[in-house]
Amino acid sequence: MEGTAVSLARSVLDGVLSSAGSAVADEVASLIGVPKEVEFIRNELEMMQSFLKVASAHPEAAGRDDTVRTWVKQVRDTAYDVEDCLLDFALYAARTSSSRWGAGAWLPSAIAARHRIAARIRDLKVSVEALNQRNLRYHIVAGGNPPARAAEEAQMLVPDHDDDARWAAELAFEVSDIIGRGREKEEVTRLISGSNGALRVAAVWGMGGMGKSSLVRMVHNDPVLLDEFDCGAWVTVRHPLDIADVWFRRRLGKEMGLALDQNVQDYLRDKRYLVIVDDLLDTDEWENIWHVFPRDNCKGSRIIVTTRREDVARHCAGHAADGHGHVYELRPLGEAESMDLLCRKVYKTTDYPLPEDMAKQASHILKRCRGLPLAISTIGGLLANRPKTSIEWRNLHEHLGAELESDLRNITKVIVSSYDGLPYHLKSIFLYLSIFPENHEIRRTRLLRRWMAEGYIAKNRDMPVEDVAERFYSELINRSMIQPSKASPGVRADRCRVHGMVLQHILFKFTEENQLFLIEKHSNEVPQSKIRHLVVSRWKRRTEKLLSMNLSYLRSLTIIGECPLSIISPKMRLLRVLDLEDTENLNNDDLKHIGELYHLRYLSLRGTKISVLPPSLQKLRYLETLDIQDTKVTRLPDGIAKLEKLRYLLAGVNLARDLLLKLEDSEMDTQQGNIFGKMASSLCYKCSEYCKVSEVDQLSVSAPEGMEKLRNLHMLGMVDVGQGNGVAGKLRKLTNLRRLGVTGFNEEEGQELWKSIGKLNRLQRLEMRSDSIEFLATMDESTVPRHLVSLRLCGKLGSLPNWISSLNDLAKVKLLGTQIRQEDIVHLQNLRNLVLLGLWENSYIGDSLCFSTSTFPKLKFLDIDGLDKLETVKIEEDGMPELEQLWVNRCVSLHDHRNGLSGVQYLPNLNELLLKKCGEKKRLIEILQGQVNKHVRRPKFLIGKSIPPTNPELTYKHGS
Repeated sequence: MEGTAVSLARSVLDGVLSSAGSAVADEVASLIGVPKEVEFIRNELEMMQSFLKVASAHPEAAGRDDTVRTWVKQVRDTAYDVEDCLLDFALYAARTSSSRWGAGAWLPSAIAARHRIAARIRDLKVSVEALNQRNLRYHIVAGGNPPARAAEEAQMLVPDHDDDARWAAELAFEVSDIIGRGREKEEVTRLISGSNGALRVAAVWGMGGMGKSSLVRMVHNDPVLLDEFDCGAWVTVRHPLDIADVWFRRRLGKEMGLALDQNVQDYLRDKRYLVIVDDLLDTDEWENIWHVFPRDNCKGSRIIVTTRREDVARHCAGHAADGHGHVYELRPLGEAESMDLLCRKVYKTTDYPLPEDMAKQASHILKRCRGLPLAISTIGGLLANRPKTSIEWRNLHEHLGAELESDLRNITKVIVSSYDGLPYHLKSIFLYLSIFPENHEIRRTRLLRRWMAEGYIAKNRDMPVEDVAERFYSELINRSMIQPSKASPGVRADRCRVHGMVLQHILFKFTEENQLFLIEKHSNEVPQSKIRHLVVSRWKRRTEKLLSMNLSYLRSLTIIGECPLSIISPKMRLLRVLDLEDTENLNNDDLKHIGELYHLRYLSLRGTKISVLPPSLQKLRYLETLDIQDTKVTRLPDGIAKLEKLRYLLAGVNLARDLLLKLEDSEMDTQQGNIFGKMASSLCYKCSEYCKVSEVDQLSVSAPEGMEKLRNLHMLGMVDVGQGNGVAGKLRKLTNLRRLGVTGFNEEEGQELWKSIGKLNRLQRLEMRSDSIEFLATMDESTVPRHLVSLRLCGKLGSLPNWISSLNDLAKVKLLGTQIRQEDIVHLQNLRNLVLLGLWENSYIGDSLCFSTSTFPKLKFLDIDGLDKLETVKIEEDGMPELEQLWVNRCVSLHDHRNGLSGVQYLPNLNELLLKKCGEKKRLIEILQGQVNKHVRRPKFLIGKSIPPTNPELTYKHGS
């Protein structure tokens, strides 16, 4: 990770130059009398940026020189100082723009501000000049070979064979430690078996250290399989790889024992061959390699590719003829297999009976490994050479981060290789993930909005900044750098996590660069350098430590757990991100200084007990995200309409399964009952008729005065628009809305609201709650927003509108209290992109529910919950052919015989069946268990108080 400083510096410079080159910067520079100084700084920074582009492309060359590395850090710090000054620039411009030609600009305070900024600019010029002189003095850039040339020369010295270090890392657990991969070996073998004449490509992908090469080595070394082929070769791709086809052709010929002048394509044309292409990085490499193989070979040849990226795997498989390309994801080991592998490494056997105290410590260690074979193997090797006591193992677990830096070299090499392979624009945002604690499920939207607020995501000329951030997020998943929460194919992963081993390394690098400081249980020292990101967790009342820190350079503050008293201070004048999500003991008074954080762009109070927002919030002119979801706030402060840069205003409580779970838990949990008790009554939880929402304004905020001025809003909800002030009609002016959640309207207001919604051409997600939403059935089809992907309806509907069947982009439908019947299902059954259907709490009032043949072609998750009158659920053959998860929860009237839930055997892709809280259903459970046992996929069958299944809200719901 030697290129860390380079990538961070370049990321900062990109944002600075964007700001420094703006017309506003030029205008203010002229106003305060320093246009030449600003131009000089801009030009110098552009030269630094050019150098960093070269250095980031060859981190191995730049990283070998400590002088270069030091200079790069100084460039980054100077760039930060310039950006800090530009922030004051922008703030000064905003304050004086309206009074520049009047008396306001010449008041003593305004003149003093101009002089202060001008002095800072001149000081920055001196700093930049000093950097330039330092470069010349020590010949950092001008002397010797530039990084690019040095890298080229270094590459020429690399012999034409695979990196021994990488092989050592793979072989660390390859020879005798392959545990729990028997099923995977059989599945991969099955993909390449058979004598079919067409060339077949199988692409195996997974994160670094998962054991892809080892698994394929097991397949490759199977003598029975090898007997089927005339020849074969194993080629591990070298990186960086220049002139890929020439190198691969030469390497493949060498592996097959061909003469240098012998044509590889001609040799393979008449042979049945098995070739392994190991550790492919990108699609360009494959394009060059693919051309080496003859196209007219029909001998039943096979190619196996291993890669860390899903998109690369799919690209490779796509080159085979129809039906002959296969993608295989290698997943982490299970708990039992992980323990077996650890015991094999420590005790040389899987049958060693661990004492209870040792088994407990082993479980803690394995939890951090998260099923990664290379991590388990290398830690096992470390434990094998230490005293085998529970105290020793506990010490290792507590200090695993430090051990990683010293002993676990194999896993380090894999992580370093993965990190160095990232383009520079992904390195800085990847390091940013170290802010979140281990095993933390990171919500996608939270992460993306923080990236944008920090300035890590530059706007693309042809792509909105949100789409750029989404693309970067997907790239990190494709490269296996972050692990998505369990998601089905074609469904976006809305939460992710960083593997514990990877997190330890990026945390070390981010803190080493003086970018991040953690106040937690084991931290004692107070940093003396400029800290840009502060995380406070496991607080333990360390007030003296905070008081002694310099917080004036902070860009982000993240609190996890208990909130320190009065931590929000005017000293944090450069703060961009204030993330207090799920913070404990946060009070309204703690926000009294919030209006003095003038540069704040992201403010999250989600999941806290805040009930009132301070009026000073209107001063946050740069605020982009205000997240007060799951708080007690029901009214926004006056002046909120002044926040013209606001893009995300999230309030109230989402209509999602997590809400139902909270309501259900509130019956047993008195602590949560205080928060959600009113919500339960608002929704008439377990009511016998329909879901009334007359009190549901308690789950939303009142629409603010002047809301139509917030033209940059992308997300708005939940807001109460039923105030008789024409808010419903004004919504049509918010033409950038992608998501909208509204409640509190009567029928007349609802019709006006629907007309506004029809004008929102960018709208993709819509949620509507009211006592009655029956008017939707009478709305003209021409007013329907055509690009909806998610629709949530809460309230009496009676029958589904005919126009729903025309929403071909619709992927998710959730209904609560709608009272539809079997004949309404026809409006949903042919939606070609519907993947999730939730029927909750009186949404369906028939006693039987049928899913007919050839319906719901793409549905993956069906969630039936709280339908008290439902007696039978019937699934006909070829109905819901793609269904993966079927949940039936709290349907107490379900018949206890074969017809209660029938047709499970007709769901070929089912991997999870849940039957919970439906009363005593012994016969039905026996019948279903028999069907599950005979099912080709052997899906999980969860009943009663079984282990909680995969959370569909993590899998299927769009993040908010």
